[in-house]
Amino acid sequence: MVTINIIERPDPVIFAPYQRFFFELLGETERISIERTRKEKDKIEKMLGWVLTRMEAAYRYHVHPAAVRIAFHEKGKPYFPDFYDFKFNITHGGSIIAVAFCNNYEVGIDVEATDRKVNLMIAERYFTQSESEFLEIMPEQQRSHTFLRLWTIKEAYLKMTGDGLSKPLNSFEIKHDGNEIKIYENEILQNCTVFQDETDPKHFITICVKGNENNFTVKRLYLKDIIKPPSILN
Repeated sequence: MVTINIIERPDPVIFAPYQRFFFELLGETERISIERTRKEKDKIEKMLGWVLTRMEAAYRYHVHPAAVRIAFHEKGKPYFPDFYDFKFNITHGGSIIAVAFCNNYEVGIDVEATDRKVNLMIAERYFTQSESEFLEIMPEQQRSHTFLRLWTIKEAYLKMTGDGLSKPLNSFEIKHDGNEIKIYENEILQNCTVFQDETDPKHFITICVKGNENNFTVKRLYLKDIIKPPSILN
């Protein structure tokens, strides 16, 4: 089962009274990263991403959020060293922050705003030939949206594998089989499931999880859902 927690980025004025409370829940690495971030909106996104991650683990394992340890693999993908079978991945884009959680299987998530301006010329550089051709046959008014959908799949897949952008985006290929999205590397079908949430017209949200998975739950959260200390904080 994959759970996706999503929250809208709040206005900095509204967020300010709760910033210290959230900051105290974080680990040293997360705090340093936030302190080095210049833009206020980026600080809020980073902080909420880590807080959502810690809160979910805290609820599931009945520990204090500040006691949740987060470590990083060699290529930078974060994980829970104390709950190794509980996988997660964080993303933010447009006006939302989202975290995907999965038991036992690696997961990746990416989000892009639907109104993001794109340069379709870069498709030839980052997409495979068949993906570029697929894009070209789309009606002109649908090309930007199709590009962003493909892009989020590629990003989510690389985040799932833990490779990040160290691996070229055109080193694997996305194919559509009816309503099913499949990914191939060296013409070998990869054992993963791609899910795209279509409930938010302002964002493309794509999740990629290792294995065959058909149970995806999307939870829309609000600041009030996480600013009230749960029993584990008392």
